Amino acid sequence: MAHTNPHYHPGWSGFFLALLGIAGCLIALTGLAVTLALLRVEGRKAWGNYVIGPVILVIGLATTAAGFQLL
Repeated sequence: MAHTNPHYHPGWSGFFLALLGIAGCLIALTGLAVTLALLRVEGRKAWGNYVIGPVILVIGLATTAAGFQLL
């Protein structure tokens, strides 16, 4: 957002958006690790074993995109 005030101070918004982006990256890596770990489990698997990892991954990617896009 453009401001006409030359003394405008953006505050902490950039820091917290970068922090949100980094947290999203960590969540996405966790989702990837959970997906790979659950695929390696032997034996009978419920449908939830195939869904929970990709859901965490998508949440992490969305958080990362929101954090870095708004930065």
